[in-house]
Amino acid sequence: MNDILAKINILSQNDDDRLYDFVSEQLAYESNDINFWLSLAVVIVAPPFGDEEKSIKFINKALAIDNNNPIALIILAHVYEYELGGIDDMLLHQIKNLHTNSDEINSMLKYVASWSYREHKKNDPEIEEQLLKESIQLYDKYVWNYEHLARLYIKQKRYLEINKLIKKALNHVKKIYTDENIDEYQATSIDDFINSRIKGTHITDNNVNMIQKELIPTHIIFFYTIATPFMRFL
Repeated sequence: MNDILAKINILSQNDDDRLYDFVSEQLAYESNDINFWLSLAVVIVAPPFGDEEKSIKFINKALAIDNNNPIALIILAHVYEYELGGIDDMLLHQIKNLHTNSDEINSMLKYVASWSYREHKKNDPEIEEQLLKESIQLYDKYVWNYEHLARLYIKQKRYLEINKLIKKALNHVKKIYTDENIDEYQATSIDDFINSRIKGTHITDNNVNMIQKELIPTHIIFFYTIATPFMRFL
């Protein structure tokens, strides 16, 4: 399986036209390796393919091995939320009732569950805030849970709290992808997918600019330093 994933990474780095078909062909095979199926799921749902249907098929192969695998459920939730318009109630129930021995994973589960309570979804800001706060309390070194809580507070005009949240969020960024280093993102890496899409600790320079421009109140002047040795954002 490692040989297959290595080939996929090479094809991806070379923008090889054979990549999509090669990944799709793996559906015909069997494996008890959950991470193998999840690696294929994150490859085929990412640009330029965006094939959520096949991504879900790969994730379901992982869940057939372990129906409560938290990483599989988190990736599945991301596919539904950002590719198909939202998480259904059955998946939401499973995520909300899953508890692991890892506070880091439990934090991600709370964060993912909060998506269903946003405006234009269940539209319950109290539950959304509660889940985001629980996510942060369980593990306070991520980025997107702070950022999403800040967006909720913008609607409520809680500007002083927003400032604190964004400062903490930006201080937790560990890696910034730019045009120069984007090749360091591995197409088959579950960790790279989780770090960028769920945790927010590894994000692009465009993500950082978006956070600064959209979430920092313009009437308050302050400076944030991201804890990375190579970049400073003002």
